Amino acid sequence: MQRLAFFDLDDTLIDRSLGFVECVRRFCLDLGLGEDVELWLLEAMRERAYRSDFETLRERFALPLATDDLWGHYCRSMADAVTCPAAVLSGLERLREAGWLVAVVTNGAGDIQRAKLARTGIAQRVDAVCISEEIGIRKPDVGIFHEAARLVGVSDCSGGWMVGDNAHNDIGGGRAAGLRTIWVSPGSGAVDADHVVSTATEAVELLLGRGETVS
Repeated sequence: MQRLAFFDLDDTLIDRSLGFVECVRRFCLDLGLGEDVELWLLEAMRERAYRSDFETLRERFALPLATDDLWGHYCRSMADAVTCPAAVLSGLERLREAGWLVAVVTNGAGDIQRAKLARTGIAQRVDAVCISEEIGIRKPDVGIFHEAARLVGVSDCSGGWMVGDNAHNDIGGGRAAGLRTIWVSPGSGAVDADHVVSTATEAVELLLGRGETVS
């Protein structure tokens, strides 16, 4: 059976939560925007940001910049604010060297997710990227996992693995699609995952250590 590993992006491979705060601070500083804008951004885009949010921002605060300019600047700021640990990057490389097919499966806007993937170096270390906005299907819908499998060239994702931090989207969705699951969580909980780890690095090591006998 082909070894298949899907990874969530935000707060799994990268620390979006920490990067988001820095991104918003830098975005407002670069554009000379006040604390009221910063506070609104921190609340409105805490979970996810889309181009349409910046149309709302522009109208709410009567900003002179075009929506595309605001969105583009935010995408660049966010990409600059997030990092991927070197151990995770090397782990992705090791998985592929060991014969795994590796894909990122993420909800979000294509522009910003691809900017983060390129800036961190993750894009160059996976076989495919499957983003909800680009395909019109969001986790936990099983369709996004099936599409990710198609993108890496396999017809069936059952028996593969999904690694992520979101119990509903990643673990619940992955299990519904026939994937085994690894929950990346700093604590413990009653999540029905096959394994629970603290970091994506630990998840990679778990997969590498078990190879074809992962169970």
